[in-house]
Amino acid sequence: MSKSKTKITTRLWTHEDIPAIIECSRATYHDYPSEYIYTQRQYEMQCTAFPQGQFVAVCGDKIIGYATCLIVSIDEGFWYDVDELTGAGTFSTHNQDGDTLYGADIAVHPDYQRRGVAMLLYKRRRRVLKKYNLRRMIAYGRIPGYKDHAGKMTAEQYVEKVQNGELRDSALNAHLKAGYHVKKVQLDITIDRSSLNYSTFLEMPNPDFNLAKKKIASAVFPKIQARRVRVCAAQYNMRAINSFEDLEHSVEFFVDSADSYHCHFLLFQETFT
Repeated sequence: MSKSKTKITTRLWTHEDIPAIIECSRATYHDYPSEYIYTQRQYEMQCTAFPQGQFVAVCGDKIIGYATCLIVSIDEGFWYDVDELTGAGTFSTHNQDGDTLYGADIAVHPDYQRRGVAMLLYKRRRRVLKKYNLRRMIAYGRIPGYKDHAGKMTAEQYVEKVQNGELRDSALNAHLKAGYHVKKVQLDITIDRSSLNYSTFLEMPNPDFNLAKKKIASAVFPKIQARRVRVCAAQYNMRAINSFEDLEHSVEFFVDSADSYHCHFLLFQETFT
């Protein structure tokens, strides 16, 4: 049977699916640097943190797409980057008591696009919205077509033209078709060279959200702070510094180390001043 006639289905993924998911991710996001593709370990942690929110699309016995999501609790008005929302891709930020579903990643293999696969995966996400009585789903969307118009218009103007049907963008049009609304255009929330590091902040309200029911359900879980902060404290040997460059090199070492652990604050000893 040809792949065009083989039925496409969706299901929860398992740890055994992860190598095929990575292969699909690399094929879909071929313009991403390899270091930004999640690893086997990160996908394992995502599946462990919230197994009910991770889905694959299957054609025959081949995984042709996937979608990941987690429940978060975030402060309104504050813009979180992807690592903050996903715990650097581990989904350690998953919060059963949250009211927002974060659509972390969705991909359809290029050979199977335009066959409704993404809509099947979004259908799965909407079931999660309803099952857990969540207020909304949010996502950060790519705008890869903007690079062809940069310098002629701002990213906000580009997004507006796509929304009005004057331009087409492969990613943004797919998100609009899925039911998302653009709330904001942001810079440097994600690392995406094809979009010149611009992204859309997308929201999809849940029409079935029941606030009273959510308050009752939330009372069952211990209250969790909406935002966690990671602090790194530097400790270094007392040694003679012969130049400002020596001091620079010492400071840069601790800044780079703190950054690799996604710290929000870096505390130096008083002697640093």
